[in-house]
Amino acid sequence: MNNRVPDRGAHAMRRVGASALAAALGLAAAAAVAAVAAEDPPQQLAAVSEDLTLLSLEDLMRIEVTSVSKRAEPLSTAAAAIYVLSGEEIRRAGVRSLAEALRLVPGLHVGRTNQSTQQYAISARGFNSPTADKLEVLLDGRSVYTPLFSGVFWDTLDTFMPDIDRIEVIRGPGAALWGANAVNGVINIVTKDAAQTRGLHALGGGGNEERGFGGVRYGMRAGDSGNLRTYAQAFERDDGKRRDGSDAPSSLRLQQAGFRGDWHPAGAHGYSALGDAYQGHRRTDTGDMDLDGFDLQGRWTRRGSERSDFSVAANFDHYHRMIPQVYEETRDTLNLDAQHRLAVGSLQEFVYGLSYRNTDDETGGPPRAYIFAPQSARLETFGAFVQDQIRLAGGDGTLTLGSKFEHNDYTGFEVQPSVRLGWQLRERSFAWAAISRAVRTPNRLDTGLTVFCPPGFPVCEGGQQYPIGDPDLPVEKLIAYESGLRVWGVERWSVDLALFHNDYDDLRSAEASPPFGRFGSGLEGTGEGAEINLNWRALQTLDLRLFYSHLQLDLDAKSDSTDAGTERSVEGSNPTHIAGLVAFWQPAPRWDVHGFLRYVSELPATNIPEYTELNLRVAWHWRPDLMLSLSGTNLLDDQHPEFGIDIAPRLEAQRGVFAQIDWTWD
Repeated sequence: MNNRVPDRGAHAMRRVGASALAAALGLAAAAAVAAVAAEDPPQQLAAVSEDLTLLSLEDLMRIEVTSVSKRAEPLSTAAAAIYVLSGEEIRRAGVRSLAEALRLVPGLHVGRTNQSTQQYAISARGFNSPTADKLEVLLDGRSVYTPLFSGVFWDTLDTFMPDIDRIEVIRGPGAALWGANAVNGVINIVTKDAAQTRGLHALGGGGNEERGFGGVRYGMRAGDSGNLRTYAQAFERDDGKRRDGSDAPSSLRLQQAGFRGDWHPAGAHGYSALGDAYQGHRRTDTGDMDLDGFDLQGRWTRRGSERSDFSVAANFDHYHRMIPQVYEETRDTLNLDAQHRLAVGSLQEFVYGLSYRNTDDETGGPPRAYIFAPQSARLETFGAFVQDQIRLAGGDGTLTLGSKFEHNDYTGFEVQPSVRLGWQLRERSFAWAAISRAVRTPNRLDTGLTVFCPPGFPVCEGGQQYPIGDPDLPVEKLIAYESGLRVWGVERWSVDLALFHNDYDDLRSAEASPPFGRFGSGLEGTGEGAEINLNWRALQTLDLRLFYSHLQLDLDAKSDSTDAGTERSVEGSNPTHIAGLVAFWQPAPRWDVHGFLRYVSELPATNIPEYTELNLRVAWHWRPDLMLSLSGTNLLDDQHPEFGIDIAPRLEAQRGVFAQIDWTWD
């Protein structure tokens, strides 16, 4: 049962006590494992695991990222609010899904929802919801957002977690390169080249929330110049809990398999082929929800010289989702992309490209509650982008000018320009500023959503269909002003600060139109805030990271709008404050301890109070090829709400414990 104390003072005291108890237990466990591990000679354990704590923070700042400019550049001099979540940091945290990994990223709001069609609501810089529509999300260069609502089905976005190389997260618009939907951010998930994953890696485990999970990946050579890996995995997650502590049908079972091949023959050419397929079932109040899909992707690159390279990529994505009595959709999407990078002289570098997307869908009709008009649709998007990076006199600064040009079937031609300035202030400090325009184009939900009125429903005529969408909606518009400062020491510390002010116009509204209303474009407003991330290597074996983000949304209905409160709902569904403290400690060569303490302020629109939670993981590297770990999540509460409408069936996040074993064989 939920044992939250209604009195705020008693509740706060209980939280402090629980925090102290959890911290004491964590320290005691770490001390115990350190004492046991100290019995083994350090020289015998030196090869147990790759110790990234031996790298200086300056080395980490040299990590190359590609999401800011579609070309490799050091993280330290990327002119954007970007954070790179490494595969090693994901392993340390022991997270079991991509959505949970994103909690570790500064400036992202990640909340578990009560919606049967979504498991998470994830956004940057506001506008979070189960159908959040202002983030571009990519997996190995493949866009995974659905044209249904311009968001992501997080419950089926998955991969074999040990194969992740890094996740690059940009807070702020990336539309000048990535196009419509990259309004408030870009999440780029990059997996390892197949050459980095030879041999066998098997894992498995389970607990009270993560009921059971397992996966295996095998990598091998493929000819003289290539490598190939395949994987298969499955998991089952438990039902959620309602506010009163009763079980809510929401368990998820998912099976997935995939492959990646990379070939690098002698010369300038390279080839990659990737694919995944999944099938799953989720329990809901209206019956079992069916989930299935697959994707295929191919990429060819040609490096002409250090000053020029060219790439062509194609991918096909298919999925099917069905919730009995509520919604059904089958979608096929084809994407084509071509890109060329060319350096001109010593001070200028161009990147430009073309893109094409074709998406076909088939949606279910009555008696399901939500249908779309027309029931089937084919949509095409044509795009081109160009970016010119100019090295300023003296070589300490760069000016980047660029724009995306797109044509879509809803609003026609759209232009999304950006200007970015970066300046190396000193040897280890970098400042940047940017002005960008981004748009979010209408989608199937905006333009075609229709409610089917069941017989006997009191506010409408039974058997009739009532349109909610408006096919004439304009694009949502953003003008963003950003600035940032990045400072780092040689070995022990770094600071990354970003400030932003966003001006929004023609945001989606809910206009009065009996019986259910209609979508409109009647909202405007601003969003502003700050994000800071601090890294400190306190000891050679102890890394600490503290991050904080502040957001203030101020939205208003336009004078000609009949919307009666959407602006308050949007404002109140995003936390003003998010903070996190991440600690990683290696008390001895065989052991590591990871702790993640996070705070999220209240969401007044949905009556969700502020909460503080703690995740802990202790791992023992028994042998170089075998690791055992024990993880606890949400340790400070039996359960608590994170996102969702304030109704009785709302699901709440629960305390969880699970064990895992990892085995590798070369």
